[in-house]
Amino acid sequence: MAHPNADKKRGERIERLIARQGEDVSHLARIMRVDRKLIYLWKAGNPISGEMVERLAVALETTKSYIMTGEGPEHYPGEVPPALLLKQLADALGLEPADD
Repeated sequence: MAHPNADKKRGERIERLIARQGEDVSHLARIMRVDRKLIYLWKAGNPISGEMVERLAVALETTKSYIMTGEGPEHYPGEVPPALLLKQLADALGLEPADD
């Protein structure tokens, strides 16, 4: 059963952003250190807390505004997104993502 405040368009944007990175929900859950079920709920359009939107935006290399409204650029234009920078640093150091 869908949440009464479900935002299907937001869920579709989240799904597109995950696909754009060439990753899957499990990978995003590990990066964000959340249960992957929570990400599936967001993809279904369920509400997202303000803190989680911020974390999601960083992990998906976009802005809170784009996630919530679809307005603005889909990704950070012309700069290295923080999540990508952290991933590159972790890769360079040979660090593995934390498991839940």
